[in-house]
Amino acid sequence: MLSPQHILYVEDNSIVREVTAELLAQEQRDIVAVATAEEALREFSERSFNVVITDVSLPQMSGLDLARKILDIDPKVLIIVASGYHLDLTLQKWGPNVRAIVKPFEAADIDALIADLQKTSGAGD
Repeated sequence: MLSPQHILYVEDNSIVREVTAELLAQEQRDIVAVATAEEALREFSERSFNVVITDVSLPQMSGLDLARKILDIDPKVLIIVASGYHLDLTLQKWGPNVRAIVKPFEAADIDALIADLQKTSGAGD
């Protein structure tokens, strides 16, 4: 981990959200977990985050639409899109700081992906 991480985690399933937020929690890491894209946008406008992890399937606004809106606000933020299917090819054109991860995932998978994103995008330092 290169610096303190401020992570916004978006997952509409309350059990998955709570368990994953606990698994991601570690020293030098601040996790804010919300249930909707709209809540995420509100949090993103009020606080500073350097990593956003979002589920694709959210009520109302999708995780992909959320990711686009967040990139419009801050193109340097690291974004991980979680889905039950592979999205890497779809997200390649979004730039070096956007990746996909297939659910279910382990905390170590997220840790490795964040470290790789920080290295390849030059962000998060």
